[in-house]
Amino acid sequence: MTRKFLCLLLTAVLCLACTTLLAQDKDPRVRLTAAHTLYYTPTASGLKSFHCDAAIDWKSMLTRLSGVDIPDDNPALKFLQTVHLSIDDELKGNGSLGWTSESNAPEDKAAAIKQIQDGLKTSVAGFFQTWNVYMNGSMVPIPDSTVTITNAGDGLHLAGTSEGSSFDEDFDKNMLLTAVRVVNPNMKVLATPTYASTPDGLLVSAVTSQVSQPSTAPPAEAIFRIDYVKVETFQIPSRVVFDIKNTGVIEIAFNSCTVSVADWAKKPPAQ
Repeated sequence: MTRKFLCLLLTAVLCLACTTLLAQDKDPRVRLTAAHTLYYTPTASGLKSFHCDAAIDWKSMLTRLSGVDIPDDNPALKFLQTVHLSIDDELKGNGSLGWTSESNAPEDKAAAIKQIQDGLKTSVAGFFQTWNVYMNGSMVPIPDSTVTITNAGDGLHLAGTSEGSSFDEDFDKNMLLTAVRVVNPNMKVLATPTYASTPDGLLVSAVTSQVSQPSTAPPAEAIFRIDYVKVETFQIPSRVVFDIKNTGVIEIAFNSCTVSVADWAKKPPAQ
């Protein structure tokens, strides 16, 4: 076998291998599987849940929401400043706001304060309903039979149904998730996530949503912005800003956070 023939044979083999790799790169399921590893998914490292104390600058919040300056001796403000807030989140489940106080709200302000309490609890639950699916891998899933994945130009389109809802996702040529649409009988949501590039992977830093309730209603805009801090080895929110268009801005700080880790992640590596 001559050297020239060996060179031709090697070139042919390399070209065949390149063709195979290119074909794999164009396979949408291969592309989505590869993309999954680009995103920060703390549940894959064992994070189950976390607990934090929470704090709100009540005077600033009430001033923003009411449009008038709230004096320091305002009875409602003085009561709210005694409330202890906490955050609990199960990353593969739900998150919630805890609210406890050792005293009762002023009688003439009790109804308004109850409305604030209920509104905050609803907002926090809604935030975690959104945030958790970015953190537990559901938003950029490893493909299975429940989703349809197709190439869309240089990007990718994912579609599927789940518990009476339909969803669609768009990825750009770099496999960055650019849009999410969810529709069910009660609601329609178009969400646009923003990511920060970190050593741990792509970390969602904001989500802008157009929400219609019911699905035929005009959309309302809501924006979540998230700052993070590391607790042990995990990225945990340190501040969440809720910006509800035509309603107001609410800012919650997360403090003294502790994490709960799955038993399998606590085991030392096998020797």
